[in-house]
Amino acid sequence: MALKAKQTAIGTASLRAIERYTPPTQRLFDDPLAKSLCGPIVGAYLSLFSIGWLRVPALRIRERLTPGVLGGLLCRFAYLDDVLSEALASGVESVVLLGAGLDSRAYRIPGAESARFFEVDQPSLLEEKLPRLTRQLGALPSHVQYVPMDFDSQDLGEELTAAGYDCSSSTLFLWEGVSQYVTREALEATLHYVGKTGRGNRLAFSYVLQSFIDDRSAYPELDLLWRACCKGEDPLWKGGLERESLEETLAGFSLRIVEEMGRRELEARYLEPKGRSLTVFEIERIVLAEVI
Repeated sequence: MALKAKQTAIGTASLRAIERYTPPTQRLFDDPLAKSLCGPIVGAYLSLFSIGWLRVPALRIRERLTPGVLGGLLCRFAYLDDVLSEALASGVESVVLLGAGLDSRAYRIPGAESARFFEVDQPSLLEEKLPRLTRQLGALPSHVQYVPMDFDSQDLGEELTAAGYDCSSSTLFLWEGVSQYVTREALEATLHYVGKTGRGNRLAFSYVLQSFIDDRSAYPELDLLWRACCKGEDPLWKGGLERESLEETLAGFSLRIVEEMGRRELEARYLEPKGRSLTVFEIERIVLAEVI
């Protein structure tokens, strides 16, 4: 599980790093730390994407093999940046990143230092991330607390409390690209914990459609992705959710949907205004929910 988490973290951070080479007028976000967080070897490889005649065809090939995945992930990064920026502007006191990976929002989003951040992830991944952060920043910032944890075997509430999280503080939980990797029990335990925190707290998370995980023929254009993530006795993706029952599911954990973003919404908000020719895949959606 730790190796898979590391590979996933590097994969998503690599996409954030490559986006820096997009012309500024078309760029969806700017992450100056992503390349260094991937480590020196991957970072050296990513530098090649600064060469346009290499980058453009490479990304086109990726889009052809897994249509909509690149655009979907880039829009997801941008949307959650916006959710965090809005929360910080409203005075949120705590930000909890569940499965933080190589996320850099605590160090690059304006105003982040005004809140307490808790980065929760696999111990082995944090052990690699923290030295790289220290080299880039000079020292680890005082407003960030690092919480080593395995979602499938440890209790989120216990680990956050031990790290100094005050569950009575106004909080934004970010759970990006994680829910499909954990067991159903771990997913429900996380929703249960968030739903027991203060009224008005928010959770922004992404999920994969269960219909895609169950049936490779449902989205034939993404057969390569299905075989990589859903095939075998111990698949990378453990489970998903369904849009039709999501409202009822979340209500069972004292959560209500504030906003849900799918292909049409993301393309209209992020890709079309920038004149990007990318598309967004149908199988992943993003939800902003609130504790009621």
